Amino acid sequence: MRGCKSSGSVEYRTVVSPHAGTHENHNGIYVASQVLGNDTMVARSVDDTTMVAHSSDVLQFINNDVPRFSHLTYHTEVPMWNVLTKNYLNNFDIEIRDHKGHLFPRSAIADFVMVLMFEVVDEINENIDDVVAYQAQAYREGHPTSSGV
Repeated sequence: MRGCKSSGSVEYRTVVSPHAGTHENHNGIYVASQVLGNDTMVARSVDDTTMVAHSSDVLQFINNDVPRFSHLTYHTEVPMWNVLTKNYLNNFDIEIRDHKGHLFPRSAIADFVMVLMFEVVDEINENIDDVVAYQAQAYREGHPTSSGV
């Protein structure tokens, strides 16, 4: 201990705590969505030799390494990609959960900013008969004959 005169034995200069110190903040938070998150797999340990993977709606785990009552700022250089299996997406939900997966009440979370990027890939479903008919029509229009056929 600082600032004390060591006149007694080591036994009297030792501070012992009966309780272990704890980090009062959550280890991290999960950002989840039941609409957007449908292709994530989470592994859980059943015992020392067995792990089981199951599907989850978690979009991202954000490690919480700041002290309690501090702002958590998260930036990523590599975006997290999720595959959306629904064809039409009109609205979606965002859930903020603690490190055990329990949903935070809205009153426990301050306002925050979240950026979500969506990429749409339209695959053209082409039928070979349609392609042949389209090319034949283009050839007829590009090479007219006097008979009109």
